[in-house]
Amino acid sequence: MRYMLLLHGREEDVHVTSPERVEEIAAFLARFDDELMSGSELDWTEVLASEVGALVVDPDGDSREAWLNAGGLPLERAWVVRVPDAGRARAIAARLASGVGAAVEVRECLPSAQRP
Repeated sequence: MRYMLLLHGREEDVHVTSPERVEEIAAFLARFDDELMSGSELDWTEVLASEVGALVVDPDGDSREAWLNAGGLPLERAWVVRVPDAGRARAIAARLASGVGAAVEVRECLPSAQRP
């Protein structure tokens, strides 16, 4: 089974965090990715640019600078993990949430999305 782990936040949050804590989080994320890769659980991960540069394109082709869920927190980073069950995905998300000090959204990747 595949699950997507989604980390949300704003660039401004980084600016009010101490440099030491930012370094701790960066080191944790590097170890976290390495451990998932070495355990063959990481399919892929992406770090997204700041929400400041986000662009929303409407069905009519009009666009505006914003993130889609402007009432909530923008997406910062995503991981897709391949694990035997939901419990393992939940355990990975709990470790991630603890390491970065923020909630992590977990979504199952549907089987039809796994075709080559």
